Amino acid sequence: MWKAPVKEWWRFSPRERIGILVMVAVMLTTAWLPDMLFPLQRVTVGDSTALHAAVTAFEAQCKPDAPAVTAGRREEVAVSTGALFYFDPNTLPVSGWEQLGVPARTAATIQRFREKGGRFREAADLQRIYGLTAATCTRLIPYVKIAAVGRPYHRTRYTDTVYHNGYQSAYKRTERSGGPPRKLPAVIDINTADTIAWQLLPGIGPGYARRITAFRDKLGGFFAISQVGECYGLPDSTFQKIQPFLKIGDGSLKKIDLNLTDEKSLAAHPYIRYKLARLIVQYRSAHAGFRRVDELRSLPLVDEIIYRKIEPYIVITF
Repeated sequence: MWKAPVKEWWRFSPRERIGILVMVAVMLTTAWLPDMLFPLQRVTVGDSTALHAAVTAFEAQCKPDAPAVTAGRREEVAVSTGALFYFDPNTLPVSGWEQLGVPARTAATIQRFREKGGRFREAADLQRIYGLTAATCTRLIPYVKIAAVGRPYHRTRYTDTVYHNGYQSAYKRTERSGGPPRKLPAVIDINTADTIAWQLLPGIGPGYARRITAFRDKLGGFFAISQVGECYGLPDSTFQKIQPFLKIGDGSLKKIDLNLTDEKSLAAHPYIRYKLARLIVQYRSAHAGFRRVDELRSLPLVDEIIYRKIEPYIVITF
């Protein structure tokens, strides 16, 4: 078993054998050198007295019965010295919060919260205020008395049936019994409506409004309401909500001349894109231009669905 490796070893030249031995020696030295040097190094052990004192002080602060040593802890202890009385957190001034023992900084935070439209609807909402500790909230919550604003109302969800463009659609909405009924959105023209008009429809925000108008501009106008549902990122559920409030006016579509439009402009159309634009240019170069719109059917990428989409946007001049 060992004779074969020995024979192989002697097949190397003397210079190659020396190189192999040197390489093995370097590898062994590199692997063992750190273990040989580190035991010889002396590691100076620092004084841990200060660290031990810091750890002891931190553990003392974490104990529930530990004395307050920081500004925040002093404020928490000061809470117990405040007077207790019934109060409405939606109307109590800053001075009233301070009388309750709430720190001035936290009272100012509550004031800013209310100035920005915040409102306490129940006593437990005190726990949402930054700076009010759990102990403070537990102490104050039993004394919270929130006054009712206006008459109570409840939400009623029901379905309206809308008839438009020859079809029936169900539109769900929610109303408050304590206020005036909410009006249905107005019907808009999909070829002339701006982003503001689109945002008045249910489920349409600024982002969807910009996408729809940009898609309309790239197409050259809509010829069917269903095209709105093809807008990138628009959920079908949202399209079903807004469909009853869409109509098409008398506006004309922007046409594309197959014989005069360059490849880049053709590719910019959402229904054509780059591959089909290249085929259109190659076809008109080989056949001296298009004679009829239906010649598009002879292109490999154009099936009946694609042709029906493109046809309204195509015009041919000789």
